[in-house]
Amino acid sequence: MVQKLIWKVTVTGKKNSGKSSIVSRAVYNTATQISSRGFIRKKVNTNFMSEDYDIDLLFLEMPYETLNDKFLSKSTFVLFVVDITDMESLQDAGKFLSEFPDMEVFIIATKSDMRYASEFWEPEISKLADKYGSIYFIYSSHDDFSGILNDVIGYALAKIYNPSK
Repeated sequence: MVQKLIWKVTVTGKKNSGKSSIVSRAVYNTATQISSRGFIRKKVNTNFMSEDYDIDLLFLEMPYETLNDKFLSKSTFVLFVVDITDMESLQDAGKFLSEFPDMEVFIIATKSDMRYASEFWEPEISKLADKYGSIYFIYSSHDDFSGILNDVIGYALAKIYNPSK
């Protein structure tokens, strides 16, 4: 029997960090940014531990500066987008992880503008993720996001069905 799930996914990060690109790639698999207010739905079918799941992912893009606790408490997980050309965005991720230690947060490191050199790279991202027990991905907006999305869903299902992980 197929289990049906509805998950709220908050996509946040500093202004111009690449949040809209992540949502566009995750939902529509296009690099063209789709501007939308409110939730954007993506239906995903997956198998986990020999069970089939139909998951409605409800993506909501929200700037880090305007997040509120009440809204976040209803999110299944958070994609925190950091721009590798902006060290402050990584520092914001650290602040967020320390303020919300019980949230399931995935760090998505991306580069929004190829004209600028990166200010941090994998060692810094890895150190931050390890410190807070988070998982990170390095992503180029020119690539397909479905592999990362499948990994995130797998990690989230594992956490739900094995909370000690």
